[in-house]
Amino acid sequence: LLVGLLILMFVLIGNSSSSFSSQSSAAFLINAENNSARMKAAEKGDPQAQFELGQSLLQNMEGNPDDTAMGVLWLRKAASNGNSSAMVALGRLSKNGMGVLQSYAQALEWMQASANKGNPEGMLELGRLYRDGVAVPKDTVQAYIWLNRSAALHNRAAAQERDLIANGLNADKLKEAQSLSVSASKAKPQ
Repeated sequence: LLVGLLILMFVLIGNSSSSFSSQSSAAFLINAENNSARMKAAEKGDPQAQFELGQSLLQNMEGNPDDTAMGVLWLRKAASNGNSSAMVALGRLSKNGMGVLQSYAQALEWMQASANKGNPEGMLELGRLYRDGVAVPKDTVQAYIWLNRSAALHNRAAAQERDLIANGLNADKLKEAQSLSVSASKAKPQ
């Protein structure tokens, strides 16, 4: 039904405007099919499909408020099913107050959950919260630990931010931060 409606919309739009190229027409139909398959998988409880559907609905945050609400709903479902990328997305939305009410405490909860699952983006964001003292006391050692762990998982932004923090630490604090990073990385993600 969804694919049929999308095809009908495409035909109606295509007849009213000749600016669509055959390439964009094909892309529109492929995207409609992908969204239909993604919706079916999401409804069956697939956390990755739920995450992708939520992200897709949030692409146009200034558009339809219903899409935003549905996007957040699908992200919450994905997060409750263990998808750490959805946790990061919800944390960022909460921190910025986009699509949801701004809540640093909620952002912290989502980032901690994601980081504890081993998500490098969650670790990056948690490190930033510690660096900036948002929802937690400002703590450059904790910021270094989380940024260092994220960098170890090939996150370039985390490596750059970690190095900036390292430049501001004295030798003893840097040694402590590095030692704690090693200890923390040996702990198994939850």
